[in-house]
Amino acid sequence: MIKNFIYLDEDKMYSLSSQIFEGITEYVLNESSSDNQESETQKGPVGSGKVLADVIISSSKATEKKFFHDYSFTLFENHLMEQGRVLDLTSATLSLEDLKASITDFSFIKTKAKSTFNDVNKITELFSEFNTIGEALAHMGAFSRINELTSELALLKKQTPDRNKRSQLEAEYKKLTNLKELAKAGSLYQDQKFLDNLSLLTKYGFSDQFEITQPIGEALFTSCLKRDFLRESEDILVKKYSRKTEKKVVIFGIISQAFSGNEMELDEKGKDYSNMKAALLNLVDHLTNIEHSISGKQENEVVIDPIAVYFEV
Repeated sequence: MIKNFIYLDEDKMYSLSSQIFEGITEYVLNESSSDNQESETQKGPVGSGKVLADVIISSSKATEKKFFHDYSFTLFENHLMEQGRVLDLTSATLSLEDLKASITDFSFIKTKAKSTFNDVNKITELFSEFNTIGEALAHMGAFSRINELTSELALLKKQTPDRNKRSQLEAEYKKLTNLKELAKAGSLYQDQKFLDNLSLLTKYGFSDQFEITQPIGEALFTSCLKRDFLRESEDILVKKYSRKTEKKVVIFGIISQAFSGNEMELDEKGKDYSNMKAALLNLVDHLTNIEHSISGKQENEVVIDPIAVYFEV
């Protein structure tokens, strides 16, 4: 099966494969050369001015020969699959209870399902610009009628005054050009403080995460991708495959969290701390609870540290 990669964490892949194959399966040959030449000439008789010519000739050549990263991953993946070290959910769906019982037996996992691209930066941007976007949409929807009213009012001024009609047209024009109220009427405008708070919470709880979520049976699988290892930009991926993909996405990675709660039970009544370190550790417990309330893992969620993401073609 040919793989169309959209993500490959080469560093993690080579780190793991070097341990499996007792050395990195990569050969690199670098060859470079450079020549520089500078000259200065003067032409023409003395006193007629001079022409300076700076000639810089540089050539550089670099050749690099490597095993393709994609093929290296194929070797890496096939080896782990043959060794039975991968929980393969590409063809069979386990019940939630069976998944809980078997997932601890594996470190690696392979999933295949229709997926959702979740770009937190886009969500945060939407909260920040929601009202501006809402006013723009409201304006576009009313633009044609506003132009009609402008023409009718201009024509009415040239004719015998019809105060009633002019008053009606001006009232409608005023209503349509009040973009804030127009957006509110279409549910395209929210309280700005509320939006600012949402934006703050998403920035704190999710930073700039780019996630892929996959519902498989009763479970939800979440993979957090490093943007640097994407083969194409986030916007291009969404444009090509849609934010909710029509094709099934394959994710191969390491199981990092599965069915274990991390909310701390805190008891602060009359508690003293022996030193600053103990107080800081207690603060970390509070921080864990805050993060759990904002972006905590769901009860049926499995978090994957992805190595590769691809479509099968």
